[in-house]
Amino acid sequence: MIKVNSKNFDFLENESLYDLLERANFNPDFAAVEVDEKLVKRENFKDYCLQDKAKVEVFSFVGGG
Repeated sequence: MIKVNSKNFDFLENESLYDLLERANFNPDFAAVEVDEKLVKRENFKDYCLQDKAKVEVFSFVGGG
């Protein structure tokens, strides 16, 4: 199990952070992400393999005025 913003998702072996974000309906191009309280750079999303029981926090950028 992987927790994304307090929601549980099944752990898929060898799944990248990028793929998880898409599966969780986030746009990886407009998100800042922490995995287990460590910031992951956007350019590393596709290479970052998640571990079972990871805690992922996603912060989406929202425009406004």
